[in-house]
Amino acid sequence: MGSSRREVLAGAVALAAVGLARAQSRRWAALSLVGDKIEIVGARAEIGSRNNQNRRRWADDAENTMDRYVLQAVERAVRARDRDATVAMLALPGSALYNQPDRAFDGRQVALPGKVVDALIDGRASHLLLLTKMRGAARVPLYDTTTGVGSVQGIGFYVDPDLRLIMRSEGATAGHTADGVLAPFVYVRLSLVDVQSGEVVREELVREMRSYATASNPKASNPWDVLSAEEKVDVLRKMIDQSVGEATAKLVGAN
Repeated sequence: MGSSRREVLAGAVALAAVGLARAQSRRWAALSLVGDKIEIVGARAEIGSRNNQNRRRWADDAENTMDRYVLQAVERAVRARDRDATVAMLALPGSALYNQPDRAFDGRQVALPGKVVDALIDGRASHLLLLTKMRGAARVPLYDTTTGVGSVQGIGFYVDPDLRLIMRSEGATAGHTADGVLAPFVYVRLSLVDVQSGEVVREELVREMRSYATASNPKASNPWDVLSAEEKVDVLRKMIDQSVGEATAKLVGAN
């Protein structure tokens, strides 16, 4: 165990010494480690291979817009349960934990940098809602099934330029066919941490994808252009608000 990890675990022990009173109103803290960048995954099937050969690139979110949306969704869900609850929003810009989420855990214990532990102590937080990236199989929802190649992680867009879809909805695009689908996704792990013990009490896993067929937009020549830049951000915001909000409500409601 490295010195930094020992320091973090020692900080968790120090939290217990603070003696947070259970009789007081719960003080929540939330830390999002999912919104440093948007992952763009290009589907690429390899015949006869189970390896994940998808093409990947990333768009940095320099303003941490996605983290802000995540934390706002968490705060709304907590306050929906208890409007008097306090929710401290924590940030850890540039942390290696964004890309190495497993390092945030040591078994059932959290292993976070000392400045996060200090913030929890200073804020007298009783519970921490920790959000980290989760990798999972791509599951693009279609009319009556799902499809996908390889895996996705965190927040981003899955793009399959070769999948041919037929529009079944009513309207001008009904029956229209075109190759390609754009699937925004939110794959996030929510961990409820008891600050006094430093232990993960419960978890909720978010695996949310939506599909936008090239055929749904006659002006789009490829799946990436099905949504404008503004529409892409808005779709992710709505997905985060719904999926993260629902997962948070489950964790808070069961506590």
